[in-house]
Amino acid sequence: MEAYQLYLRGRYCQARHGDADTWQSIRYFERAIERDPGYALAHAGRGLSYSQLAENGALDARDAHRRARDAADRALELDPDLSEAHCLLGHTKFISEFDWNGSERAFRRAIELSPSNADAYNLYGRMCASVERYDEAIAMLARAQELDPVAHRSDLAATYIRASRYDEAVRAAESSVEFDPAYPRIRATLAWAYLMSGRPGEGIAQLEKAVSLAPESTAWLAQLAQAYALTGDEGRAREILDTLRERAREDFVSPYHLAYVHTGLGEDDAALDLLERAYEERAAAVASIKGSFLFANLRPHPRFRALLRRMNLD
Repeated sequence: MEAYQLYLRGRYCQARHGDADTWQSIRYFERAIERDPGYALAHAGRGLSYSQLAENGALDARDAHRRARDAADRALELDPDLSEAHCLLGHTKFISEFDWNGSERAFRRAIELSPSNADAYNLYGRMCASVERYDEAIAMLARAQELDPVAHRSDLAATYIRASRYDEAVRAAESSVEFDPAYPRIRATLAWAYLMSGRPGEGIAQLEKAVSLAPESTAWLAQLAQAYALTGDEGRAREILDTLRERAREDFVSPYHLAYVHTGLGEDDAALDLLERAYEERAAAVASIKGSFLFANLRPHPRFRALLRRMNLD
């Protein structure tokens, strides 16, 4: 019972999605494993938190992905029919191995084992979005939000943007902001919905709010620089780029996030250098670049097409 209580605390922190909360969730899951080394659910939870940190660009992804895959394997060894373990396996296969077919099989198995597993629908939906299967992705993400609107409140709106359904993206993101005004990820998603809808002032304001809510996150800061560049404020974009470079001297800054800024500035080769490095390191959300609105300007570039082929995406 004590291990179960620790697991629930870990899940609560994990669902908040902030980097500090995710690290705290790992500590809870590890305490649960100390109490009960055979607790498969805690192993799966720990692995999902590591993969979440990797995808957020909060730490070097290579070690995080190894820890996530080891946790998936251990959870499956302990309980081969644990839905959460198959869900974690599906996530690691798509964000670090680019094994799209293997990922899909794992997610389908997770949902077969537990049709109410909101994480499985959410992560399966994100995998579908990464290969531009948007109708399937939206259906999966909507189901995840129905099952757990607290944990899954931003990915549906982001996928509407990827699918160029901007009005729906605005409505979904605004609803989520009303539900949780202090959640930086949905603020950033709403920002891009506004920017894509021709509302630059509102978009910039939302990204500035995301940065103020999570000043430790390099993702929102880099996206703010990208937005400044795209709306004509190159000076402020370069100021943030200098800040990120300075921060990288002491802390980890994902090359994927730096690529946002160079893309906004129209420095395609510099952006592609960073994306190629992100691919090699399996950094941040590199698995989702194919249909990403943040890298739309790079899509025709031969190096971008070559990168997609290396990721089994073209």
